[in-house]
Amino acid sequence: MTTNLMDDYIKITKNFLKDFTKAFFAEKYKEAISNEYIEAYIETRIYNFGGEEHRFFYRRIYTNLIKKSKEIKENSPILDGQLIEDNLKMYQYVFYFDGVRGIQEPKAFIKEMCEKRTTKFGLIKITGLEDRIYKMAKKYDEDKEKFVKNLDTQDFTLKIEKYILIDNTYKVDLDFNFNLPYIYSKKVINEVYNDGVINEDKLIIEYNLLVGVCINDINKCNFDTKYLVNFANTLFEKEKKLRQTLRIIDNTAIQDKIILKIKYQDFEKNKEIIYSLMKEGFKFALILDDNFETTMDNIRKLDMFQYLLVPENNKNYDFIKENEIRISKTIIYDI
Repeated sequence: MTTNLMDDYIKITKNFLKDFTKAFFAEKYKEAISNEYIEAYIETRIYNFGGEEHRFFYRRIYTNLIKKSKEIKENSPILDGQLIEDNLKMYQYVFYFDGVRGIQEPKAFIKEMCEKRTTKFGLIKITGLEDRIYKMAKKYDEDKEKFVKNLDTQDFTLKIEKYILIDNTYKVDLDFNFNLPYIYSKKVINEVYNDGVINEDKLIIEYNLLVGVCINDINKCNFDTKYLVNFANTLFEKEKKLRQTLRIIDNTAIQDKIILKIKYQDFEKNKEIIYSLMKEGFKFALILDDNFETTMDNIRKLDMFQYLLVPENNKNYDFIKENEIRISKTIIYDI
């Protein structure tokens, strides 16, 4: 049984935010307010939604939190307005603990934060709070690092290569790190490795590893990098296994970074399934094969794909080259 990895990872951040808010406000902690801000924070920090464009990412997150502050006041007038404002201001410290801004000296930073907690927030001083928050922040970093590390395997590694002349776009393949009996030729090994059930099963490993890469990107506030990965066309005939495999990347933050490669002939045979998956947020890159005919209707269909991959030996290679302007998709010739 596969799991939705990003949902599990987000729980780590949510739990930290909840525990940190509780520690910061102590007896003044209000769960209703805290939960609203946590959701708004995740919305921008993880999913890159909301807020306004700013040079600094933390400012974008903060503008979304300000919007949330106004919503809370409008929707819950009985809540303490000053406490709503203080919860908002507290996030200036969260940015440092969550890697949005850098900390040079964590213990000194926490000490200063705890002093301001009493002088600017008017909260009662708590003995041992500095040490408690330091351990909390350290555990948060360790939990995130451990989560990604647990996705690694000694038997497989990802081969990630940038597409030539295409910004922030990489092709991904899965390499195995174990030896096979010498009686099998490299050709035979590749045929078995890239066919049938083995080809389906290796996607689970590939997607798990790649989610770890995407999480590291998001931790560094990198939302622009896209990864084009393989997909097994045989999964279209196995609904349960298809769902189990895609569940690994069934999260908006991950769907925005991982693009599934499919051939045109497989698209033609499985349109309804693919259309349904697109509505669920999954994104596809279309590999042009010789089944594609350059009719106006077919060319319009290309708009639904994130990328168009055109092999050099494709019969329509020259046509695509000559009509790039008419095709409003990123076209990749180095597949």
